[in-house]
Amino acid sequence: MIGTFVTVALLSFKNRILQRLRKLREPRYLIGAVAGAAYFWFFFFRRAQNSGVALARIRDLSFNTVIVDFASVIVLLMMITAWALPRDSGGLDFSEAEIAFLFPAPLRRRDLLLYKILRAQPQAFFSAVMLTIIGTRQGYFIGTWIAFSVMSVYFTMVSQGRARLRLFHIGFLPRLGVVALIIGGLYALVLKQVHTLGAITIPADYQQTVKAGVSSRAAIEAFFHKPVVAAILFIPKFFASAALPGTLSTLAISVLVVAALGVIFFFIAAALNVSFEEASIATSQRRAVRRERMHNQRIGSSVTFRRAPALFKLGETGPVEVAIIWKNLIALMRNSVTWVVILAATMALLLGLAMWTHEAAGYLMIGTGLLFLAGFFPLLGPNMFANDLRLDMPRLEVLKSYPISGERLVAAEIAAPLAVVSILEMMFASSASVLIAMAEQTNRWLRMVATPQFIVTVLLLTIPVCAIQLLIRNAVPVLFPGWAVRSKDEPRGFVMTGQRLVTLAGNILVLVVALLPAAIVFAPSLWLAYKFFSGNAAFVAVATMPAVAVLVAEFWFGVKALGAQFESLDVSNEMDVMAT
Repeated sequence: MIGTFVTVALLSFKNRILQRLRKLREPRYLIGAVAGAAYFWFFFFRRAQNSGVALARIRDLSFNTVIVDFASVIVLLMMITAWALPRDSGGLDFSEAEIAFLFPAPLRRRDLLLYKILRAQPQAFFSAVMLTIIGTRQGYFIGTWIAFSVMSVYFTMVSQGRARLRLFHIGFLPRLGVVALIIGGLYALVLKQVHTLGAITIPADYQQTVKAGVSSRAAIEAFFHKPVVAAILFIPKFFASAALPGTLSTLAISVLVVAALGVIFFFIAAALNVSFEEASIATSQRRAVRRERMHNQRIGSSVTFRRAPALFKLGETGPVEVAIIWKNLIALMRNSVTWVVILAATMALLLGLAMWTHEAAGYLMIGTGLLFLAGFFPLLGPNMFANDLRLDMPRLEVLKSYPISGERLVAAEIAAPLAVVSILEMMFASSASVLIAMAEQTNRWLRMVATPQFIVTVLLLTIPVCAIQLLIRNAVPVLFPGWAVRSKDEPRGFVMTGQRLVTLAGNILVLVVALLPAAIVFAPSLWLAYKFFSGNAAFVAVATMPAVAVLVAEFWFGVKALGAQFESLDVSNEMDVMAT
């Protein structure tokens, strides 16, 4: 039986890897995998390789045992708080195929528990290897793997224990109260020993730091070696020592003890004799619903408020563009209104703090923060409000049936998120300008921000810049439909990270190229305005209108080009591409 379970687990893991490798035949997955691998290499693996000096200094300070002690405290808290979780059905997560084949089979509940534990080992092994490479390079992955695996067995035992307690009418609140009493009692018990720990001071000089580290280490170790503290951390310390061993002998002893504890936890879980089959079916159904919800969130079709009313009533007749804007506004109210509430509440909180302080420093700090938010929001806003072609491309056949040209359709799709992003951008910029003006700063650049001319300039530039950003975002599903529509079995991990990085880099590159002509025109127009209209009300118009005209022209040409590309799409071919 064990051999069969091991074979199923290994073959399932192998097939999952092969399936993801086959996905790399498609360019979108291959490019994403290369970009994601490069990202992880430069930001994790390379940084870990270059951290040898820091690790050497840590070893010189001999803090390895102290790190193990603190890790054991974390393990202890995890083991205790697991009993306070609200779930008490005892259900395990099985797939539909596993439920169909294993539950009717002549297997004991202990066999099902064993299968679930063995099935999780390949993923735990891979996680241990990655954690060892990225974080704990001075350790050994075998100890981390055993620690992770036994902790999963322990959590399974706790899940069965909570289900067993529910049969005795001991629910969530009594368990929470007992856990709180245990943690409080341990805290009070340890607090009596904490006075033995002296003050820890680390000087700036390295040599003095080494000397201070030795004395501090001795004080900390003396605290953790107190009989009461050592007894409390006796079992958790084996888990921490297995993941962060100081020597090979420590690793061997810790792995053996932890493995023995895993066997004990497994037999305790099996002896609890909890009927978890029906609960496992319910758990698996909830998992399927959760995965479906996550998929809908990734593609932007997740509905948060299903009964959100429309902002205005749609007439029986009228332009098709109005119907598209109306539809997108409803989708925004139901899908993305959470972002609007969060951003509006954040701004209201910052303004309230500024008014409460009544100090120039507070005005300046909060106003500067809002100014930075206004600067980055045109890059973030179009991604928050994806109620446009990115949401509608999976229903391409419906879009193609509308009696409207491609360029008018693209413009109508962009209108609703453009209005929301522009309004929020104006709120951030105006609030920042008013707060900085209230701070009465003498800095030249801050005085320029705290003027009505700045607010007008932002008003003139915000709409075309945000429109170009939305146009770039909507160009992706039209030019690359396969990248815009995500399948349910799409690879995750560094492949998806790489796709997002490539998309972000492409958006920034195209935006920079689009802004270059406007910047070239803006420089001489600003000089002319400063030379001939300084102090005049026409200064802002002369300085910004040429650049705004260039941005509007670029947006107009972009809409026409994107509309022509949309009209050239073949519904049958593109739907096949998006389905695969």
